[in-house]
Amino acid sequence: MRLLLTGASGQLGGYLLQELQTAGADVVAWSGTRQGRLFGTTFRPIDLTIPDHVAAAFREAKPSLVVHSAAITTVAACYRDPRRANQVNVNATALLTELAAEAGVRFVFPSTDLVFDGDKGSYCEVDAPSPLSVYGRSKLEAEKPVLAYSRGVVARLSLLYGPTLVGQSAFFDDQVAALQSGRPVTLFEDEWRTPLDLETAAQGILAIAESAFAGLIHLGGPERLSRLEMGNRLAAYLGCDPQVIVPAKRDQLQTAEPRPSDVSLDSSLWRKLFPNQPWRTWHEAMPRLLTQPPTPL
Repeated sequence: MRLLLTGASGQLGGYLLQELQTAGADVVAWSGTRQGRLFGTTFRPIDLTIPDHVAAAFREAKPSLVVHSAAITTVAACYRDPRRANQVNVNATALLTELAAEAGVRFVFPSTDLVFDGDKGSYCEVDAPSPLSVYGRSKLEAEKPVLAYSRGVVARLSLLYGPTLVGQSAFFDDQVAALQSGRPVTLFEDEWRTPLDLETAAQGILAIAESAFAGLIHLGGPERLSRLEMGNRLAAYLGCDPQVIVPAKRDQLQTAEPRPSDVSLDSSLWRKLFPNQPWRTWHEAMPRLLTQPPTPL
C-alpha cells in the first residue's frame, strides 16, 4: 500500500509521518513550500493552488490511499486571505477527491469542530453545521466533495494540542514558552472544546484510513475543557506559576470574527467503531507528548 500524505510538514502531518514511519509504510509526503526530510521521508513541495501540478504529481505518486491533511489551518490566516483559503482548503480538496475517485482509492480528509456555531455543544454527526469563521466555512465546503465520494471519509477533529515535531511553533509551543518564562497568558474561560492530543489524533486517523468506513465521523477527545482549564493544567504539569494566566471572557476581547462558545464533539460513533484505539485524557497524553524530542527540519 502506498499512502499519499498531503500537509506532511504541518503540525498534524508530522505526527502522521511519525506513526507511518513506525509502521514501515510506503509514504509519498507532500509539503507546501518546505523541503527536507522528517522520520526518513523526503518532502515533495507541491503548490495546491496550481491544479495541473497537483494532478501530475498525484498521477506520478500512484497512491492506493490518500490522507489529505494539508490546509490553511488558522482562523486568522483564513480571515486575512479568504481567496487563498478557498483555493487551498476547498478547491484543492475537490480536485484531490476527483483524482482519488478516478484512481478508485480511499480518501481521508481531516476536518474541524469549527464547522459548528458553538450554541449547542456535544455535537454529533447528524447535527447541522453553521460555521462562524472563514476557516470553518472553507472546511465545511471542502467536506462536500469528499462525502459525495463513495470511498471518502471526513474525520472532524477537535482542538489539537502537543509540541511541534516539524520545527514550526504553534499555540501549544508558544503557551509552554510563555508559562516557563513567566509571561502573561490570556485564556478564555467560556470557550469549550474536546481537545485531542496530536499523537492520538494521528493514530485515530490512520486507523480510520485503514478501515472500510466511509462517510462522516467525529474524533474529539474524551474531556470537555475550556482554554483556561487546559492552561491551568499545563501550568501545574510544568511546575509554573499559575498567576501568569489571565482569565478572560469572549466578549471582553474584540476579535475579527465571532468565536464559538462550545464546539465540543460527541465521538460515540468513533468509539463504537474503533474501541481498541487509544483515547487519551489530557493527563494521560501529557507525559507522552512532552518526552518527544523536537525534530528540526
